[in-house]
Amino acid sequence: STMSALLLVAAAACAATAAVGGGGAGGGGGGSLHAAISTLGTVCVSCAFAGGYVLSAEVLPTDVRATGLALCSQVARIGGFLSPLLLLAGDRSPHVPYAVWGALSLLAGIATWLLPELCGEGSLESVDDLRQLVARQSRRHRPGAAAVRIA
Repeated sequence: STMSALLLVAAAACAATAAVGGGGAGGGGGGSLHAAISTLGTVCVSCAFAGGYVLSAEVLPTDVRATGLALCSQVARIGGFLSPLLLLAGDRSPHVPYAVWGALSLLAGIATWLLPELCGEGSLESVDDLRQLVARQSRRHRPGAAAVRIA
């Protein structure tokens, strides 16, 4: 999906930024390349962030959508609050912030593959509708495998 691709490109950009190094005030050469790769990662994360709200609204059933979107928003805000604090860890090792941001982007990109595909499906009205959708897709994509359980 587009969300996975954006997050995986952002993870690769973080890894490349850490490898290139040198773009900051105390670094050596590679400032232009560092800036270009950082910008690519920032654009991908920003697009994924915006798309996350649309995806959340589609995946969450109507009866829990408001609560689910509020929870997604709060987690995103906590991440946005904590993210600049990683720059403090960069004082000791400039690779640490990029490693953490890259690892989180990679995990998020992989996690989006676990979301149910909603193309061609009707709107989910209840949690039971979501359970049925996941069970149908689980049987379709993995014959003989047990359905994913949604609590």
